[in-house]
Amino acid sequence: MKLIPAIDLRGGRVVRLQQGDYERETRYDDDPIVLAKRYADAGAGLIHVVDLDSARRGGEANLAIIERLCTEIDTAIQTGGGVRSREDFRRRIDAGAERVVIGSLCVRDPGAVAEWLAGPDGARIVAGLDVAQAIDGGWMPRAAGWTESGEVDLFTLLERLVNAGLKHLLCTDIERDGMFAGPSLALYESVCDRFSSLAVQASGGIGSAADLVEVAQTGAAGCIVGRALLEGRVDLAEIQKWSR
Repeated sequence: MKLIPAIDLRGGRVVRLQQGDYERETRYDDDPIVLAKRYADAGAGLIHVVDLDSARRGGEANLAIIERLCTEIDTAIQTGGGVRSREDFRRRIDAGAERVVIGSLCVRDPGAVAEWLAGPDGARIVAGLDVAQAIDGGWMPRAAGWTESGEVDLFTLLERLVNAGLKHLLCTDIERDGMFAGPSLALYESVCDRFSSLAVQASGGIGSAADLVEVAQTGAAGCIVGRALLEGRVDLAEIQKWSR
């Protein structure tokens, strides 16, 4: 398993949101370029960058910074936020992103994403699915900043996307995101068991190095760590440890 540092951008600054709530934002003094270099120097093989402004309103608010990250940092960049059309996807690829995360569109229009997966850059698509547990214990994908629920459960949606060629999944338990509440281990274990061909990136709830060990045992290929790195709950040395 790889530790994947996360950088969330809003107004060009490094921030973190609690449970995706824009009103519960923590700002950090780090310059995103300097922070990314710090993660690269610590051994990161991939850095996850989220454009929160574009995720909320569409467009390419922080695309210039993302392009700088792609060109100035000697580490692959995975980026998401606001990818709502083929043109949005293409702009991020042209900016130099190694992978592009597509979230709400997977939930709202999986047919369109399936078409992109069949294209020349399909292997660079990451389905970014934010999920909430239903009363029956199943997992339902959410869209539009977690305000809309999908029409089908997580496994049904993944079945369609995997059959279309999906190779990468970033899955977040929205109840745990940014809360240091521990990772949703049963969720990741069930996804990895059912879709063995998927490289699953676990996201949400990481608060300690011990959490990383537990996530690795689920079969996840990667673990997104944002706030815990920024606030020192997970030491930078863990990046190198999980890069082997």
